[in-house]
Amino acid sequence: MKTKKHAFVPALDGRLEDRMVLNGAHHAGGIVVNLPGGDRTYVPPEAILTTKTYNNVLVNINKATQQFGRTRGVQANYDRLNGQLAQQLGRLPYARQDGLVSYIQDSTQFYSPAESRQLYSDIRSTLVSYLSSKVLNGEAAIHKSSGHYFSDADIYGRNAAIFNQRLLG
Repeated sequence: MKTKKHAFVPALDGRLEDRMVLNGAHHAGGIVVNLPGGDRTYVPPEAILTTKTYNNVLVNINKATQQFGRTRGVQANYDRLNGQLAQQLGRLPYARQDGLVSYIQDSTQFYSPAESRQLYSDIRSTLVSYLSSKVLNGEAAIHKSSGHYFSDADIYGRNAAIFNQRLLG
């Protein structure tokens, strides 16, 4: 018996509507999102990031920086780290085209293996800033996956950095 594939249907939480979460309007595989000021814009499917993917990206970046922290910091270690980072960062909407991947890779040279925790923290902060800009400008959208992830705190809730317009001024 074949199982029916379920179409992408965003779920709305009443508290999130004023934070530009997906509104459920579908168009050619993408979605239409609400922007600050009441405008609406189409976001293509390649610019939709799920919370599960975002969490997975952060987990793998953390693993890569921890692994780097256990090395001697020779060029081969930096090369391996940069390869792992590129693989994960490339999963974010437009990260390669916008230069985010190369920006972060170019920055790793300024961190020693002993600073691997700070490196992870700085990368995560950069990702939050990048995604916040993309989402608020209507260039990308974040879809809440089923399940709860530690990284959801970056996206949803009172102290969220990505959707919290109060923090953005």
